[in-house]
Amino acid sequence: MKSKKSKVIAISIFFFLCGSFCYITNSEKEEEQLVILNEDVLETNISKLPEEQAKEKIYVHICGAVVNPGVYELEQGARVYEGIQMAGGMLEDAAKDSMNQAAVLTDGERFYVSTVSEIEQGREVPEIESVEDTRVNINTASKEELMTLPGIGESKAESVIQYREEHGEFKEVEELTSIPGIKSGVFEKIKELVRIR
Repeated sequence: MKSKKSKVIAISIFFFLCGSFCYITNSEKEEEQLVILNEDVLETNISKLPEEQAKEKIYVHICGAVVNPGVYELEQGARVYEGIQMAGGMLEDAAKDSMNQAAVLTDGERFYVSTVSEIEQGREVPEIESVEDTRVNINTASKEELMTLPGIGESKAESVIQYREEHGEFKEVEELTSIPGIKSGVFEKIKELVRIR
């Protein structure tokens, strides 16, 4: 009986040890897999950071009463004061209060810092100008230029010029609807293609 009990105990101990060994081995493998998985996730997140943090660049021409006029690269959403700082700051005679330094700059713009004397003499240059404005200036356009607009033929172009000669410069583009032949339908087609300055 004792030998049978000893065998049973020995077998029980053997299976217990085998079970413990398997459990420990599996636990270690799971921990290794978890570590590898965490490292992969961390690596993926780190690789994404530069892309997510990278901001689009804009190029702005800062000129006028600044130390170093020129074209500067800024981050999208940059303010006027940041552009001025890039250009070395304003000169002593700059009209500092004549501009909105909190305005947002956009790609391709030209920002001009006026001097006090320019403003006093009424020669202030617009702060921000588009590098390329392809809209037709209805106050200076020739007949041929006016005819490039949709719905404006020779007779309508001549009417625009005649109206301009009789009434002086257009004060706003909506005045075009006062010209015979240019009604709301035609005006809707051209209102975004014309300017008065």
